[in-house]
Amino acid sequence: PLVTVYITNHNYGKYLLESIESVLNQSYQNIELIIIDDGSNDNSRTLLKKYERKKNIRIIFQKNRGLTISNNIAIKQANGFYIIRVDADDYLDKNAIKILVNEFDDNEIGMVFGDWYVINDQGEVIGIEKRHDFQNEVTMYDQPAHGAFTMFRTDYIREIGGYNENLFMQDGYELWFRFIQKYKVKNINIPIFYYRKHGNSLTNKNEKLLATRSKILRDFSKRNKKKETS
Repeated sequence: PLVTVYITNHNYGKYLLESIESVLNQSYQNIELIIIDDGSNDNSRTLLKKYERKKNIRIIFQKNRGLTISNNIAIKQANGFYIIRVDADDYLDKNAIKILVNEFDDNEIGMVFGDWYVINDQGEVIGIEKRHDFQNEVTMYDQPAHGAFTMFRTDYIREIGGYNENLFMQDGYELWFRFIQKYKVKNINIPIFYYRKHGNSLTNKNEKLLATRSKILRDFSKRNKKKETS
């Protein structure tokens, strides 16, 4: 099946080509690539010109609208049976798409994700992030998938309304709680991408991150209480 891969970029020209090439060099080749440049003012536009006429690549230049809106634009534009986001400062293992596609062996499975390598600004591996084995070890889904590098059935993510555009970070965290209420998820304990930890990484904005997560959990709890009492 066709897989839509989309890259969201805002001023990550320093890493952008490595991210794009990791998609184009996948062992699984039935891919369309959507690149959304979200109002970059570095050299990103110049770098992207070399891909403008390439087959199966679409480039969208827009004013800065934020990640969640960009995610929903990609979902609307996607032609793929599956869809996956790649952040512009990170990159995929060569076999990542093939591994993920092969795990959709049940129509009820709507999301598949894996583990990842943590790299520093120079691209050196400094750790591995492992998730629970959701099939065999846990029943409480309290450790959400990474916001990027998670593959969805495109129709399923559309059915739940895509991403919450009121959030400016932790988009995958909020989506997770809505998604697992309706569809099965599956993880594989294999590192499939390289997550770059640097000064601009979302994980370094701890105070805002934790505040946003708390709000998501409060809102989720309120919605569940309303369902129980209605």
